[in-house]
Amino acid sequence: MANLEDYGKEKYFEEQGYTWDSRIESYVNKEVWKIFSKYYIDDHSFDRLMVNLQEEPSPGKWKFYFNTESPVDVHNLHVHYGVDKAGIIK
Repeated sequence: MANLEDYGKEKYFEEQGYTWDSRIESYVNKEVWKIFSKYYIDDHSFDRLMVNLQEEPSPGKWKFYFNTESPVDVHNLHVHYGVDKAGIIK
């Protein structure tokens, strides 16, 4: 299993506008409504990640890239990265 730093994935995500959120151990991009967990990034090839990064964003609806998503995890992510009643990203 590769680590995030092994292939420069960390730097690449940062160059693409993602910021590290240590609370959820994930890279977050509020502009494109995508969240990638460290474990997902570590466990997938750079080619696979490129496909994910090129997927069209869905404004107003987060796309999570996690190896496993429990209902509690998804709920917690929506609490941290939800949308308020005016449609503004928190």
